[in-house]
Amino acid sequence: MYVTLFIWGTTFVTSKMVLQNMAPLQLTFIRFLIGFLLLAPFAARQGFRLRQVFEWKYLLFGLTGTTLYYALQNVGMTFTSVSSTSLILASVPALTTLLAVIFLKERLERRQVLGIALVTIGVALISLNDFLRPGSASGSNPRLGNLLILCSALAWAVYTIQGRRMNDVPALVATAAGMGAGALLLIPFMGWEIAARGLTLDVGWMTWLGVLYLSVAASGLTSFLWNYTLHYFSASEASAYINLVPIIAVATGIFYGERPPLVQILGGALAIAGVLLSSAPRGASKKVAGILIKN
Repeated sequence: MYVTLFIWGTTFVTSKMVLQNMAPLQLTFIRFLIGFLLLAPFAARQGFRLRQVFEWKYLLFGLTGTTLYYALQNVGMTFTSVSSTSLILASVPALTTLLAVIFLKERLERRQVLGIALVTIGVALISLNDFLRPGSASGSNPRLGNLLILCSALAWAVYTIQGRRMNDVPALVATAAGMGAGALLLIPFMGWEIAARGLTLDVGWMTWLGVLYLSVAASGLTSFLWNYTLHYFSASEASAYINLVPIIAVATGIFYGERPPLVQILGGALAIAGVLLSSAPRGASKKVAGILIKN
C-alpha cells in the first residue's frame, strides 16, 4: 500500500522533470503504450483479447481515463506547479461522489455535502493565489494550467463512474483494454503535436529513466499492487489512504524547489479534509468530523 502511494505521489515531480525535455502528448502516449504492453500478458490470463481495445465501451473508458486525464494533466503541468497539480487533483473523490449522484442516482448524506463544499473552497484557495499573483507559481501560465488540471480531475471522476458500471469485467481486463484504447486515441493528437513541435525523443538518459519510471512503476506496477492491496483492505479504507498522495507530492515538489504559499497549503488541507469527510464510511462520519474539529 505505502509503496503504491509513494510511487503515485512522486509521479508529479517526475512528470514535471520529464516535461522539461519531452512534449506532453508524446510522453503520455509512450507512457501508456509501455504500460499496456506490460499489462496485456497478465490481463490475457483473465480473458483480455486485443479486439476489446476497439470496442466502443473501452474506447470511451480509455478516452476519459487515459487520453483526457493524463493528456490534460501533462499539458497542464507545463503551465503550473507540482503543488497546485497534486492539491487540485485531491478533489477527484468529491467530484466522483457528485457525478455518482447525477448519473448513478446515489444519495448524498449531509457529511458528503459538507465534504464537497470543503473541497470546492479548498480548490478555489489553491487557484486563488495563481489568479491574483500569476508570476508567483512555478509555471508560465498557472491560470490555464490549473484549469486544465481541474478538467483532468473531472475526466478521472467520469472514468471512475464508468468503471463502476463494469462490475462484470475483471479489473485487470478493463484496465488493459482502457489503457490500450486511450493510447490509440492519443495518436491523432500526438500527430498534431509532432507537426507543430517536432519529435522530442532525442533526450538524455535521465529523461528516459523518468519515462520508464512513469511507465513501469507508476502505470504497470502500481496497477498490480493496488489490485493486490484491495484483497486486504476495504474500498473505503483504501480510499482514505489515497489522501496521502497529495501530501507526498507537495513534499517532493518542495524538494524539487517549489515553495507553495500558505494559502495553497490551507486550500490543500481543506480539500483533503473534505475528501476524508465525504468518503468516510457511514459509521465513521462522526469520528471523522470529530477529528476535523479537534485539529
